[in-house]
Amino acid sequence: MPSALELFGGEGGFAYGLHLAGFDVTVVDDQDRPNRAPGVRWVTGDATTYPLEGFDLITGGPPCRDHTTLRNVAGTVGTGWMLKHTLDRFREFSSRTGVPWIVENVSGAKGVMGDSLKLCGSMFGLIDDGWTLRRHRHFASNRLLMAPGPCRCHGRKIIGVYGDITPDDRVCSGRRATRPNGDMRAGADRARRLMGMPWASPEGLALGIPPAYAEYLGEQIMSQMAAHA
Repeated sequence: MPSALELFGGEGGFAYGLHLAGFDVTVVDDQDRPNRAPGVRWVTGDATTYPLEGFDLITGGPPCRDHTTLRNVAGTVGTGWMLKHTLDRFREFSSRTGVPWIVENVSGAKGVMGDSLKLCGSMFGLIDDGWTLRRHRHFASNRLLMAPGPCRCHGRKIIGVYGDITPDDRVCSGRRATRPNGDMRAGADRARRLMGMPWASPEGLALGIPPAYAEYLGEQIMSQMAAHA
């Protein structure tokens, strides 16, 4: 079974998707998190220095707050360097070994990531009781990765999963208040269903990647590996 390393793994949304795609996954995070995805191996350690050797695929989603609207909130900045550091590490390592890599981050990080693939929950049919998950994330890689189709948010009842998750859905004012249903934010239970992360805490949901994204990307990498075996 091919092995995969997921750095900055959080509660394991992306790692679980790679597991579903057929990888033996090791997750590295700097916290010993009580809410963990099943089916993967966990290591508490420094994701900025953890060795990359010995894996068939390396992935990571460094902290993204420096690249979001939260960057102006006191106490949320100072980790943005990790994205460029991870990209540089992966590119250098792959130039020597040929190992495929994937780095994930938010839309605001596109300038750092360069060419990247955008995925959204609407591409994967992540819907709960008529609400479609709008969750744009960008993926840079040294392999050609394709989306399953266009973003399908237009004309639908869309809902997001954000950092301040409460028990119930709610409408928030702000830059998206002009949407037909307002800026809808999913409560914790709906967020777990939409994200496909039933084990996750509110923090894990806010920071996580739906496993469906990783499973889809992992299957593409797996197919490429088989074609060159």
